Amino acid sequence: MDSTMKKLYTLLIILIVAYIGINVFAGNINFIGNNATAPIDDATGSNPGSGDFPQLQNFTQNKINDSAVSYNDSNNNITIYAQLLDNNNNISDIVKGLNQSGYTSSQTIDQNGVTTYFFYNEGSETYGADIYFNKNNQNYMISGSNITYENSDYFINHCKNIIDSISADQNSNGLSRW
Repeated sequence: MDSTMKKLYTLLIILIVAYIGINVFAGNINFIGNNATAPIDDATGSNPGSGDFPQLQNFTQNKINDSAVSYNDSNNNITIYAQLLDNNNNISDIVKGLNQSGYTSSQTIDQNGVTTYFFYNEGSETYGADIYFNKNNQNYMISGSNITYENSDYFINHCKNIIDSISADQNSNGLSRW
């Protein structure tokens, strides 16, 4: 085998390892056999039993995969990620299993009847947040990073809108309209 082919094989292996690593980190590849995400129902375009992710005013929504989306507001330099989580565990067990030493603070709130766990990693000028909740028997996580403190209310209010917009009424594709 010549050196060019060896380099191409090496590059291919590196790309495969990187792809697997990114997907494992994002929780999208299921190596342990549990049902990590619900499939998309082609007839309705929704995740059965979980609801879709809502559109947010001033944000561009980008589908990452069948179980995750990102929202980007380029005017305020904010990106919010929302994803379905494994339903084999209670959301409280998922939260208890987190490495909470990696966060600087946390709080638990009742967001219109939904127990919601906020975890923050605060810096001097920005912070990151991971938000966990269960609604309609589906576990979710919303996250953002590099949120400036001046945009904090804007970020948190849009995260709350995502939580509130997921509805039990599957006939409306899982969303309430606001």
